[in-house]
Amino acid sequence: MDTIIFFHTSQREAWRRELAGAYRFARARGWRIQVVEPPDDGSAPEVKRLAEFWAPIGCIAECSGRGGDLLTPRLFRRLPTVFLGSDPATLPKTASFVAPAAKGVGAAAAREFLRAGLASFGFIATAGEAFWSRDRRLEFAETVRLHGFECATFADNGKSSFQSRATALSEWLSSLEKPCGIFAENDYAAAEALDVARRIGLAVPREISVIGVDNDSKLCENAIPTLTSVALDFEWAGYRASEILDTIVRNPGIPAIRETYPALGIARRGSTQAGAGVPPRITGALAYIREHACDGIGVAEVAALLPGSRRKAEIEFRRFTGRSIYDEIERVRFENVELLLRDRYRAIDAIASLCGWKTENALRAAFRKRYGMPMREWRRMKLEGQ
Repeated sequence: MDTIIFFHTSQREAWRRELAGAYRFARARGWRIQVVEPPDDGSAPEVKRLAEFWAPIGCIAECSGRGGDLLTPRLFRRLPTVFLGSDPATLPKTASFVAPAAKGVGAAAAREFLRAGLASFGFIATAGEAFWSRDRRLEFAETVRLHGFECATFADNGKSSFQSRATALSEWLSSLEKPCGIFAENDYAAAEALDVARRIGLAVPREISVIGVDNDSKLCENAIPTLTSVALDFEWAGYRASEILDTIVRNPGIPAIRETYPALGIARRGSTQAGAGVPPRITGALAYIREHACDGIGVAEVAALLPGSRRKAEIEFRRFTGRSIYDEIERVRFENVELLLRDRYRAIDAIASLCGWKTENALRAAFRKRYGMPMREWRRMKLEGQ
């Protein structure tokens, strides 16, 4: 059985999804994957000695963390290697890679805030000059500037103490014009912003709305309030990196294969608001729907959150949102269905229970009625269009 070494630089959920994609390919190809974790002292891994020990046919080097610069092409010499998450600009033309696309993530966050009617914006960067942070900041700022707005930036080199960064972040958040849309380079920076906002008394999402990146499920679901995040197709990235490695192992001397992958979409949660001019009581109902629609809630549960009778609640809800309570619940459910369908490895028959439908057949019928096609066809169309 052939062995490949999978080097990584972090313990983030994103890396675990990348590894899951690599394992998926390895099982089909008959590979054995040996995972090598980063040294505790921050030094570069001893690639030469590890290669002598395991005799791999090739390597995948995951470099998306702050320590990604440790894994450079020089370390791997002639050993077939695919770099996963490295800055394309720093790699030689002979290096194969799979990296997040420079465009799409910042624009998605800006679009979400602009649709909500916000006119004040900020970006949080705590990873120094990491290329993915830079790309997200530039695209986000460029998109809001296109619409006539400016974007304030909170920058940190990632080496500050938690306390000093929290103090500086609290001062920065307090200085922004409210309401404000805050886009953070990743979910960790976004969760920190939510924590600081709560400690200084800023209301989320009424005064600030926050969006992160990576859709780290445990982090996002346990944040207060839950965190809206741009989801990336990490599992596909790991699978594709393995496919590319297989290709270059089988075909020595071929030109480098260099690919990027897009965002899947936005996983909306409690840290973002619904729209301008919506009163707090309706915003609260919308937030409740956003967080619980996939738990199987009904109209009565949402209407009970609003004053007066159910009929009055329905009328007021439609007045400010343009939709009935039922339609909003369904909209959020289908939004989550779309997000899961864009994950090419998600089993379609598992989606119904995750999005609030009692049976798979009920979802299939509802989906066909809404989109005019089966879920499998919709998935194929969307993935081919990426």
